[in-house]
Amino acid sequence: MRSSAMCPNPRRRYRWRMALAAVAVAAVSLTTTSWNAVSASASVSAAASASVSTAVPASASASGTIVGQQSGRCVDAQGAGTANGTVTQLYDCNGTVAQQWQARSDGSILNPNSNRCLDVTGAGTANGTRVQLYDCNGTGAQRWTVNTNGTVTNANSGRCLDANGTANGSYLQIWDCTGGANQHWTVNGNGGGGGGGTGFWSQIHAGWNLGNSFDTSCNETCWGNPATTKPMIDLISTKFNYLRVPVTWYPHLTSGAPNYIVDPNFLARLKQVVDWAISDNMYVDVNIHHDGGGGNWLVPSTGGMATTEPEFIALWRQIAGYFNSEGDHLLFEAMNEPQDVNGGNRYGGGTSDNWGPINTLNQDFVNTVRAVGGNDATRWLIVVPYGANAQTGADNLAVPAGANIAVSLHTYNPWSFCSTTAPNYLTWDGSMNYLPDGDVNNGYNLFTSRGIPVIWTEFGATVKPYNGGDNSDQVAAYESHIASYAAQHNQKVVVWDNGYTGVGDDQFGLMNRNTAQWQRPNIANAIQAAAG
Repeated sequence: MRSSAMCPNPRRRYRWRMALAAVAVAAVSLTTTSWNAVSASASVSAAASASVSTAVPASASASGTIVGQQSGRCVDAQGAGTANGTVTQLYDCNGTVAQQWQARSDGSILNPNSNRCLDVTGAGTANGTRVQLYDCNGTGAQRWTVNTNGTVTNANSGRCLDANGTANGSYLQIWDCTGGANQHWTVNGNGGGGGGGTGFWSQIHAGWNLGNSFDTSCNETCWGNPATTKPMIDLISTKFNYLRVPVTWYPHLTSGAPNYIVDPNFLARLKQVVDWAISDNMYVDVNIHHDGGGGNWLVPSTGGMATTEPEFIALWRQIAGYFNSEGDHLLFEAMNEPQDVNGGNRYGGGTSDNWGPINTLNQDFVNTVRAVGGNDATRWLIVVPYGANAQTGADNLAVPAGANIAVSLHTYNPWSFCSTTAPNYLTWDGSMNYLPDGDVNNGYNLFTSRGIPVIWTEFGATVKPYNGGDNSDQVAAYESHIASYAAQHNQKVVVWDNGYTGVGDDQFGLMNRNTAQWQRPNIANAIQAAAG
């Protein structure tokens, strides 16, 4: 157990305080080029990979990758071929047009680059029949069902889409449905990922953070917010269909090493709130939040791993086990803004001493949750770079292989607008759009273009005094811009709300939790409209 003196400050922590000049240079360097149509079968050099555009082609809102769970590689048209009979194979995900697919309402799966469909050769039905590209013709050989368990079945044969290996160049075929990992896919075509014809992520619009409640260093109300109620959640669900529930766990441990037992009463209370949201048809994200940095235990550094890793694994084993019966509307997020003791270099994205440990912890998270089995075997899991940093931290994140894994990033960029620190920018006229856009672009190049969903689990700006009133309309313009730009890049946003609804420092609140009424409906409406 840890003393309350080691708790993080309940007010909003310092944010992306990068020098504006440095950020501007980094963002401006992210140039927009045409999409790289180099063959996915060819070796992709670092230079070629870097040339992948930050621009989204016209069809991107309905296109995406198909990723094999076992291999972590993408379904690919060999040689970026467009002719009838082009072999379909597995290849390293690289964002090229050879790896873009649309899962369409008629059951066909289209490659927009060739305008041809995924087809069972010769309309065959036997095990081992190859899958190719062919003119779209509406026959059973081209009708596929994307199932909620991640398998893809062919209507004509009743057999599953199957990879005959895991290496680059492994061809696709149909085979008896065995439930093997080589028959499980993350289908991002038609705007989403995971099971279901329209994709998991296409069902998610905009999200909201239940901040400074379950992520406190003592109890649910000690940072000034009332206990969460169902009317609060019901109100949030009218504008947002994704609820992030930040959770700080160490104050609720009833024992230390080696088991780190979580108080069952705390778990039951947390589950009550989760179930309220799910009953409103919301998606819910539960994480480990303030347990790291500031003198707390979750320290992603070489020297800290001996104590951090066992507790991290023990916590996720319990969380995953307790919530295993929840369906796919519940997601788990590995960490919040993992950082060294007292926040070392959080806003710079960490150092080589942090990146290896962060990648190890993210892999531990995936391994631990998946090992629980049941619904946790296919539950969406969200991994996090050092500090949730969208630049250097993200650049050094190794996303674990497998299906149903997304990436969490944060942006409060530019900090001079998002906080009250000088220079205190009060208006948002579009002249600084390139700063948050640079974060979105980097997330797109690194992850979205490879078929890995990106969710901005925190963004926002405090409401400040302006012209005798406040600048909430300017905050609405800023936050709706990020929501819109992220949506154009097939990314999701979750606005930060700490419950503080005044004017000035740290006032990120959109809802008055005491009355369960909107305090800033203009901001909430703007995000809702922009996110789509």
